[in-house]
Amino acid sequence: MTTGPHDTYAEVAARRGIDLDAIRAPLAAALATHLGARDLAVHDLRTPAKAGTSSGTILFTAAWSDDGTTRTRDLVVRTEPDKVQMYRDADFRRQYTVIETLYGSGLVRVPEPYFFEADRAVLGVPFFVMEQLHGNVPVTMPGYNVSGWLFDATPAQRRVTWETAMEELCRIARVPVADVPFLDDPHLGGSGVEQQLEYWRASVDWATGDRTPDKVWDIHAWLAANLPVDRTNGFAWGDARIGNMMFGADFRLAGVMDWEAANLSGPRQDLAWWVLFDEFNAEARGVPRLAGLGSREETIAFWEDRVGETAGDLHWYEVFTAFQLCLFMYRSALMLGGDMVLEANQGYRMACERLGW
Repeated sequence: MTTGPHDTYAEVAARRGIDLDAIRAPLAAALATHLGARDLAVHDLRTPAKAGTSSGTILFTAAWSDDGTTRTRDLVVRTEPDKVQMYRDADFRRQYTVIETLYGSGLVRVPEPYFFEADRAVLGVPFFVMEQLHGNVPVTMPGYNVSGWLFDATPAQRRVTWETAMEELCRIARVPVADVPFLDDPHLGGSGVEQQLEYWRASVDWATGDRTPDKVWDIHAWLAANLPVDRTNGFAWGDARIGNMMFGADFRLAGVMDWEAANLSGPRQDLAWWVLFDEFNAEARGVPRLAGLGSREETIAFWEDRVGETAGDLHWYEVFTAFQLCLFMYRSALMLGGDMVLEANQGYRMACERLGW
């Protein structure tokens, strides 16, 4: 998820206590061991601006000699969240396992995973290393509909971005449940939908700092009383939005990032997440959607055509998405040391709009 409008990732990294100089040597040693490389060095360590806060992210370049040939790789380190944490009880290793599974199957364009390091003695927290993708990301703050590379593009170029993004969303919808059995949490509920609702119920007071307004609990009560009839398990990305994708100079998709929220609530949850966040970045902010980016109706029709299923009634899933967004906004405010006024919480407002409250 994103930081506040006046917050930079560098500031978030500082709060995480990331010391780039201090991790240089142990990172190089760990990478050399896993690659079986000699004389390996890492340089150009940096944290990306306008990146998410769900995990620590460090970009770097590794160089080493192999039979007299110098090899270089642009890589990424993701560290387990500790001081700055967007998700309660996030399973950090599971995030790596999802990427490893998707990369191995070839079903989804994800960075190549290199290795997972569980030993906290190396960098202070568990971490994993993966390929660094290069390209542009449609950021949420200040928003791709008001500035940035997508704003400056032509409608035809934006259409390429939207269509390749949608193609990938539909590829994600077709990932077999049998490929990701480790996402099943039966102690939370019988189906993926019920498991996710229970996870977020248990996260409410944690996200708000034990200052949860009754109206937030009212939304949860509605969700619990109106569960979808069809709750068949299916793979869900869990954070399905264009802001978690990277695009190349040709405006085509380069890869999909941020898999810490993957679950079994099904592809309709991803579709609902996509359309709600699309609205969050346009109409909900009072700004027009850029020409070339698909409308809600186009998005649903595209998804139905490529996935081969009807979207059905997305109402419950959209309310659930707005409920989660509400909690993310509370959590972000808490991490930044501020307070969140309920009526100013966009997730709460979007949930109420859908419920007619």
